[in-house]
Amino acid sequence: MVTVDDLTVGNSLPAPIIVHVNSVNWDTGKSRRAEVEIEDETGASLLLVDYTGAEQSVTWQRDHYYKITDCNIKAGTAEYPVYLAPSKQTIIEPLGPRNEDTSILIVGDTHIGRTEHPDTGAKIDPIGAFRQAIDYSLYKNVAAVIHVGDIYHESATTSQVETVDDCIFEPLENAGVPFYFIRGNHQTDEGNRQLADRRLVTNLDTGGVAVDSKVRIFGINHDSGGNIPLASLPVPASVSEPLSILMLHQTLRQLSGPRKGHVDLRDIGGQTGTQFDFIISGHHHDATSKDWNGSTILYTGASEEMSGNPAPIDRVGWLMTITGESATIERYDIP
Repeated sequence: MVTVDDLTVGNSLPAPIIVHVNSVNWDTGKSRRAEVEIEDETGASLLLVDYTGAEQSVTWQRDHYYKITDCNIKAGTAEYPVYLAPSKQTIIEPLGPRNEDTSILIVGDTHIGRTEHPDTGAKIDPIGAFRQAIDYSLYKNVAAVIHVGDIYHESATTSQVETVDDCIFEPLENAGVPFYFIRGNHQTDEGNRQLADRRLVTNLDTGGVAVDSKVRIFGINHDSGGNIPLASLPVPASVSEPLSILMLHQTLRQLSGPRKGHVDLRDIGGQTGTQFDFIISGHHHDATSKDWNGSTILYTGASEEMSGNPAPIDRVGWLMTITGESATIERYDIP
């Protein structure tokens, strides 16, 4: 998402920004239709000057949200060092009052590059399934999308990587929705370069990211032997957000039994000192979950049909809804 820190005087917005209106002063000067005090999604304040020459017809409303695209950035005052100045090319989309709930879409194991089911050989469409999930996330007005690993398979082509740019990352960036991910055990160099270049795409780590000040999401990239070096990772002992989630791409003892290379969640809890409300892992193409030690643990399953089990739960995503200090998660069957 674009924030005040991304704004450079003399330029236009690098991408759409979502703002909340704190106050509106109408008819503040001969050429000014309104002065609007706004804040970005981190809570940082700035001013928007709605000049009459911009010919904007939007009705600014206090405590409402707006998405602003293609807006000029100008030098301001000591109180507001920069301000937004819409032009005739600026698009201002009213989003209405923000629902008190926060929604997050979680997907995993898209394996872009595969074209056949690994067991049956049937034709599959990982990009189409991924796109359906992203369309659903935008329809649900999510605050973020999280991918739990294996975005790309090794067989991904340049054309497929470019298609993902067009139908996944561009729509998310246009909506100001951040995309967080962890690395799985399958990837491509070209896909990694793409992920590093996208402005709203972030590789999760053990510092975590906050979403809407309601949840902190941590991530640990895949380790082939299951030997996660938790003792040397800078995981905070506590978080200020009411909820915390850990994202992995591993086989978990608590879901798959005790075998070599399977991660034991007791080690994770002991090292971090943080009680995760959810521990969510990719890597397994068949979704399953259970309650364990006060947490919900979940294999997301694949977003396309890839499981070899007789009655698989794949071609799925998960919609997490956070209300107050509690969260629920429900399965989304990708059409």
